[in-house]
Parts: sequence; structure tokens; C-alpha cells
Amino acid sequence: MFAYVRSWLAVVGLSLFPMTIASTAAADRADLIVVGSVITLDSMDRISEAIAIRDGRIVEVGRRDEVLRLADSQTQIIEAPGKSVVPGFIESHCHAVGVARGMLEQTYVELSSIGELQEWIRNEARQLPRERWIEVPRNEITRFKERRFPTPTELDLACDTHPVIYNAVSNKYVLNTLAMKTLGLLGPDARLEGGEIVRDATGKPRLFRGGGPALRRLIPPRPEHSADEIRSALQQVLKRYNEVGITSIFERAIEPAHLAYYRDLKRADQLTTRVTATFRFSAKSAANAEKYIDSLGLKPKEGDNWIKAGPLKITIDGGIHWATTRLSEPYGPRRTAFYELTDPDYRGEQYYSVDEMQAIFATASKLGWQMSCHVTGDEGTLRVLQALERVAQSNPSVRQQRFTLIHAYFPSSEIVQKCRELGVCVDTQGYLYYKDADTLADVYGPQWAERFIGLGDWVRGGVPVGLNADHMIGLDPNHAMNSFNPLLMISIAVNRQTTSGQVYGPEQKLSRRDALRTVTQWPAYLSFDETNVGSLQKGMLADLTILDRDLLTCPAEEIAGIQVIRTIVGGRTVHQK
Repeated sequence: MFAYVRSWLAVVGLSLFPMTIASTAAADRADLIVVGSVITLDSMDRISEAIAIRDGRIVEVGRRDEVLRLADSQTQIIEAPGKSVVPGFIESHCHAVGVARGMLEQTYVELSSIGELQEWIRNEARQLPRERWIEVPRNEITRFKERRFPTPTELDLACDTHPVIYNAVSNKYVLNTLAMKTLGLLGPDARLEGGEIVRDATGKPRLFRGGGPALRRLIPPRPEHSADEIRSALQQVLKRYNEVGITSIFERAIEPAHLAYYRDLKRADQLTTRVTATFRFSAKSAANAEKYIDSLGLKPKEGDNWIKAGPLKITIDGGIHWATTRLSEPYGPRRTAFYELTDPDYRGEQYYSVDEMQAIFATASKLGWQMSCHVTGDEGTLRVLQALERVAQSNPSVRQQRFTLIHAYFPSSEIVQKCRELGVCVDTQGYLYYKDADTLADVYGPQWAERFIGLGDWVRGGVPVGLNADHMIGLDPNHAMNSFNPLLMISIAVNRQTTSGQVYGPEQKLSRRDALRTVTQWPAYLSFDETNVGSLQKGMLADLTILDRDLLTCPAEEIAGIQVIRTIVGGRTVHQK
């Protein structure tokens, strides 16, 4: 499994880091030594007893007595007997700047039923003046126990004194009667620019499909926040990441200008995670893609060990929560009813043709940029790989550029094989399986739930996979809209249980070591950082996390509850419990 990656890493490790320490002279002493059960994830999968750090890098990993020879009176020694010391966790898909903006606007609350939604609205109405709109925090219908959209009547029962809007992500909205009246959308002849009004049997609007930009223009604007406020909020977000052991993040859709927030934190010595930036664009021709790349003002991989340019990104389809996932079969009556669609032959969206994708991929490759694609459905994924295959025929080097599928929820044997042949990597979300697989089994069918977030398929097929949150709303590690607790991710990968305790596709379970690799070593590979982070070896950056028990031997049901005792980035403690 992953022999091609592991053997290559072993060669790099031996040739790049031939460091030996022969004495405890001042120049050789360690700044910090951690003693515990060190899960190195090196080429031999060694468990060591201690690790020594100097000037932000690892200088020794080995037996306790050997490592302690590097200590003198100035060395800090952390004793963690019986506790796992692991590589710092890498959150390979988040939107931290977006989280920071969101926390300035609203405190996120996880809601699991329409009744909870109504109670949340009532509480807001008691606190807000009547003219203020109440916007329900994003909560997916796949996670409501009712598994459906709330109705305008249910919103009215919760509040008829304030306009209320429930945003079912990007393209479906439910409004209470007062909100529809306020916006002039209640009458039989009402129209919504760029959208469709779905009406009930009496002709009253029940749901608004599309038209988000028009609705946003009609609703009073959200308050603006200063750069200082956003930067301060971002620092809080990164601290929350540190609390759960995260030492590196991939911003998966950031504006180039927003990197200034991270650069400012770095200048102030307040940056506590490493950042790889992904730049999303929507150009559909080679010329426009080249124009966008030129506008970035950056070179591929430009930056340092703290902040660097990562891949480009385009969006191919939508998502399972939105009824826009591009599937290999029609949605059919059950999915059509669940998503409140009209055409049972609908198969989801595909925003780029194969020809357009081929042009974009070829341009990015020619200019030296790694490319990534948001694609969720199996049919959408196959079309992406078809376009990449075409590029590889004339430019074989694209196989070394670690093209990344973002999401890719439904692997098949054909998809896995093509990914392996094309050197493709995957970034996918464990929390979606945990929270949504029960609904998928009901609405899509059990066989789809068994493939959903198919970690076993990817790993057996030799495809490097990063398991992550796609964190975008909320600050609670376990109850944000998408949890960003890496220990919960590892638990999901190992146990493959949903919130109800169901297991779909037990063959998708991973060993504990491979589950750990999905949040450490393999994400490092995705970003070309495997010689710096992701494992604990001599010469690598000293990013590590100390857990409160042994990850490899504790009962499997305890993994999600493991706590982080200390998080260290570049040899410096950024969180201590």
C-alpha cells in the first residue's frame, strides 16, 4: 500500500537528512526534547521513545537515553509517558478567512431538527429589534431528523414579527411570510431575478430555487468589518485549530489579497499554523486562464515554510446537499422528491465541458501550476479524469504535478485506477460520512452510502488522500458546520460509524496508522511538503502534537475523545492544555 510513495520518501529521507549528533557541545544541544511514544510515520513505521528539536527542526529521533544525551541545563524536556507524540495535523481543506468573517457576523449553532431551528429563531426574535432580519445559520436538510426543508408556515410559527430567511446553502431558500411580503415576493405574479419560485397547492411561495444574488441585494446588507477585526478573528480561528493539534492548513479558495492577513500575523510573530493557499477562478478558456494566472502576481509554490502559493482550483459540479452533484445515473423519483426537483432524469450539474477542462489543465500545467478541481459526483469525476488523460497524452509531466480531486465522494474501481495512473491525489471530508451517510443510504440507496467517502478504495488503490473538514462556519471543533477535529476524522476513518452508529461499507475502514496518515503524511504529499512536514524524521520541521493517550492501543471507541495536550509548531508551543 502506497509503496511508490513510501519507498520514494525513504530514499529522500536517507539522502536529504544524513544528520548525526556526536556530542553535547553547545552547538549540538537540543532546545527541546519530548519523551513519549513517538509515532514517526517514517519509511519503517518506527515507534520511537523521544524526539529532539533545535532551531525549529528535528535533530534526533530514537531511544530515550540516546536523545537525552543532547540535553543540557538549557534544554526543555517534556515527559509524556504512555502518550502518543504524532506529526502535527494538517487540515487540508478549510476556509479560515471565511470562518473569521462569519464569526464576526453570527455565532454558529448546530441544529438537528426543524423544532430546534424554530426555537433558535424564537430566541433571536426575543433579542433583536423588529426591523432586523433573522438569518438562520447554515444547517443542511440531510442533517435534520425530518430530512426535508422547513416550510414558510413553520417559520411563521417560530416568528411573525421579523423577516426570516433559511438559506439551504447556495441555491435554495425558505422565507417566512413577513420576509416574502417585505421583498414583494408574495403575490401570484411575483418573480425572482435569476431564480424560480416553487409554490404550494394554494399558489403561495414555498421555496425559492436560485436567485441568491437578487435576494442578497434585496435584504439589508451585512455590516462591514475592518481589516484589523478580520485579522484578529483569524488569529482566534488559528488558535482553535492549534487546540486540536492542527499545525498546517490549506486555504482551499482564497483571494490573493487575503494572504495579507496571514502575512501580517507572521510579521507580528502571531502566525501559529503554516498556510498553503489555493486560488479559485472561473475562466473557461486557455487565454482567460492565463490572464487570471498572470493577475495573481505569484509564481508556482512561491513563499516559504509559513505561507506559500499552492494549487489553482475550478468548480466542476455542486454538492450532495444542494442537488447539484453530477451522477452517473438519473436522480430518479426518490432523490427528486427529497431535493424538491421536477425532472427525475436530471443527473446534476457540470459547469465545465471536457474540452474546457482540457484547455484549463493544459494551460496550468504549461505554466508550472498544480491544479485542483471541486468535483463531488462519480460522473463529474470521470469527466475530470478524461480531460486530464488528454493532457497527459501530449504532456506526460502532468502526472508529476499532483493534480488533486477535491471531494470526489464516490470512488469506483475505474476512478481509482485512473487516479493511480495519472498521479492524482484526493482531498475528501470524513465528517460528511459521519453526519450524512444515513440520509444518503435512505435517499440515494445503501450502495451509494457504502461508496461514500470511500477511504479504503483510495488507499488500497495507491491514491494519496487527505482527510479533512472543509471547515467554513463555526468555532466548535466537534460541532462546527463541518467538524475540524482531526481526532474525530481519525475515528471516522477507523470505525466508519455514522452519528446513529451505522456502518456502511465496512471495507472502507482504515488501520489506525493509515488513518493518521490521512491527516499528516499524505496531505503533506498533496502540497509537495513531504520532506518538511507530515512525519517525524531528522531534518524535518518540528511540528508535532502530543495526545493524552496512546492512539494505537486505546479502545477504538475512545479515539474521537482523545485530547491534545500540547501542539508544537517549528519547535514552539502554540497550545498547551
